[in-house]
Amino acid sequence: MSTQVLLVVLVLAAGVVLGRLVSRRTGLPEAAVYVLLGVAAAFIPGVGEVRLSPDLVLLVFLPPLIYYAAFFSDPRETANNLVPVVGQSVGLVVATAVAVGGTLLLVFPDVGWAAAIAFGAAVAPPDPVAAGSVLQRLGAPRRLVTVLEAEGLVNDGVALTLFAVAIAAVGATTTVGEVGLQLLIEIGGGIGFGLVVGIVSATLRRFVRDTASHVILSLVTPYLAFVPAQELHSSGVLATVTAAVWLGVRGRGLVEPTVRLHSETFWTVLNSLLVALLFVLLGIQVPAVVREVGAYPWSALALAAAAVVAVAILVRLAWVMLVAPLGALLPVREELAAQMPWRERVVLGWCGPRGAVSLAVALSIPLAVANGAPFPRRDLLLFLTVVVVLATLVGQTVPLPWLLRVLRLRPDERERTEGVRARRAAVDAALRELDEVAERDEPAPAGLEELRQVLELRRDHLREQLEATRHAHHHGDDATDPAPRGDGGAGTGADASELRLRLVEVERETLRRMQSRGEISRPTMVAISQELDLDETQLRRRR
Repeated sequence: MSTQVLLVVLVLAAGVVLGRLVSRRTGLPEAAVYVLLGVAAAFIPGVGEVRLSPDLVLLVFLPPLIYYAAFFSDPRETANNLVPVVGQSVGLVVATAVAVGGTLLLVFPDVGWAAAIAFGAAVAPPDPVAAGSVLQRLGAPRRLVTVLEAEGLVNDGVALTLFAVAIAAVGATTTVGEVGLQLLIEIGGGIGFGLVVGIVSATLRRFVRDTASHVILSLVTPYLAFVPAQELHSSGVLATVTAAVWLGVRGRGLVEPTVRLHSETFWTVLNSLLVALLFVLLGIQVPAVVREVGAYPWSALALAAAAVVAVAILVRLAWVMLVAPLGALLPVREELAAQMPWRERVVLGWCGPRGAVSLAVALSIPLAVANGAPFPRRDLLLFLTVVVVLATLVGQTVPLPWLLRVLRLRPDERERTEGVRARRAAVDAALRELDEVAERDEPAPAGLEELRQVLELRRDHLREQLEATRHAHHHGDDATDPAPRGDGGAGTGADASELRLRLVEVERETLRRMQSRGEISRPTMVAISQELDLDETQLRRRR
């Protein structure tokens, strides 16, 4: 037994490392590579016996993954794209569940509507990780990534709610009023409970000073939001999202820069590891699930598989291309409708790969229904879920680079230069603060002129970088790397250290104002703030 455990651990570790290497060398999406490596690893004796428990995904993997995505999300950008986000996370999920369920019934009528809708709900929510990582790496317009990621924060909750209602209806009779009340409890209870967890966690952060305690607190927060909410029959997904957004907006500034830097680094590494492990484990399940349906006629399996995959893809494309533009007719502010050009809608419609959450939901289908009868065609539903996940995960993410090139989709100049402009504004604010210090303090603090020279050199470098970024865009090249930070060792002594720390805070406050005015996005503000946190950490160590 211990040998098998060691073998599985080694295979998982090798899959994670090899997956990253293959993805970087070939340009293929990491998620697709992980799944294919998992399928190959399943044929290693002893590894193929590993079973992915739905509780492992829904209660162990899902809360931290949702928390990470929501914590670093941009609520302002999400609000500016409110209509497409809500439309796709709610309307599209329901439409996909009904369409896929109806398609399944045409091939296997004995499944029944309730079980078919449960299957449709399992495969309805796309996994934004697989497609979003490709879009970010290739430099797609930010609005595409924003809508895709914001949709992903909510669609899991909607799908899980619809799945729970459908499962409860299999072999039982329910009224419309009961369904409506259950939906209200799921949504309202999830948001309310998540808000309470977020407020309590933000309050506790004021009293936590050391890094280890803060990391532990941040790690248990998603579980404190998700698990009790699920036990209370509310949406654990919405509870986790609500708590994470609250902490991301209100709680980030309550933490010391050194602690914040280490905590956010921990979460970045943890998120990458969990995503990799989840997709490798997903691939390992595939051969066993395929073997379970060996008694079915392959012609019927092939027909059902092709039909549900086609419908899952086409419903999303049709929704984004035909239904989403109708948001302009709604009585809301024009910016909330966020009408996209048709090229962006094509890519958004194509970005619908399903992931491990779909498989975990399908695995959680009970063996028996409420009246004790076996659940109708559970093995078939699980097989079709695996087919949809594999077909969309590999088939939709691999062509994304080609699709972006054909449609010539790239960020506009404002997005491409956002990071450079933000850094330039922060440096300008620091130079103005130095001028005020020089006028106010006599004699000038030690190291002031050295700091001024360093900042002026950095400002000049950023000016050149801005021009290089614009020039690179016109010639189809990538933008240059950010200008290096650091004070070049300028200044010595306590006075110089205090002055440099004051300038770091001036730069940080400049970034906050720019983000609050909508001049830069929250991810840009967080990325540069992390550089400032590193500067401050190094300065305090040298004092």
